[in-house]
Parts: sequence; C-alpha cells; structure tokens
Amino acid sequence: MIALLGASALVLAALQASIAAPTSAFRGCLHEAAAKATNEKVSGDTIETYLRNACTVQMGTLKGALVAFRMKNGMTKKAAADDAEMTIEDYVATPADNYKCLAQQNAPAKPQPAAAPAVTPAAQPTSPQ
Repeated sequence: MIALLGASALVLAALQASIAAPTSAFRGCLHEAAAKATNEKVSGDTIETYLRNACTVQMGTLKGALVAFRMKNGMTKKAAADDAEMTIEDYVATPADNYKCLAQQNAPAKPQPAAAPAVTPAAQPTSPQ
C-alpha cells in the first residue's frame, strides 16, 4: 500500500515537472520580449501580437505539455487544448497589460491647444474738441 502511494507521488511529481520547465521558459521569454518591445517602442495596441510572435516556440512547447498533462488527468483532447489556450492567454495578458499601462504613463503629454489671446477693445481715439 505504501509502495503504491509512493509510486503515485513520484508520477504526479514527474507530471508537474513536465509542465514547470515549459512554463518557466515561456514566462521568461515573455519577460524578455516585453523588455525588447520597450526598446523598440512597440505600440500598446500591437504588444500581444508582438509577444506571441516573439515566443512562438516556447508557447507551442507549453501548450503541448499542458494538453498532454490534462489528457493524462482525464480531459478530452479538445477540452485540454481549449484549456491550454486559455492558460496561454492568461500568461500573455499579464505582461501585455503591464506594457500598455507603462506605455500610457511614459507617453509624451499631448500638447494643449494654446488659449486664444484675450481680445481687449481698442482704445477709442478721442477727437480734439
């Protein structure tokens, strides 16, 4: 009985480890890509696409690991793939939201239109009487 429990614990630890490495790699890639995007002055509107393109390899590896893990835990392949995609979206959303917030804060202030000069009525010349 104890041997079965120990074996189960080892299997679960191995399964968790199969997800930990791809997760760390993907999150590290997102961090590096966000820093690079700052240097390249990527707009806030395109940052999610930029991050996904920069981390395509790591994203694919993580998605495969998540799908395999969830299928081993009894999910269907479609449900596991959908769940993995939501997880990836969450991982991308955090640095993208942070980037957008910082981009807004660091954006140069839009110049205010200059106020029109106050119009004062011209002094009426007095005629000599």
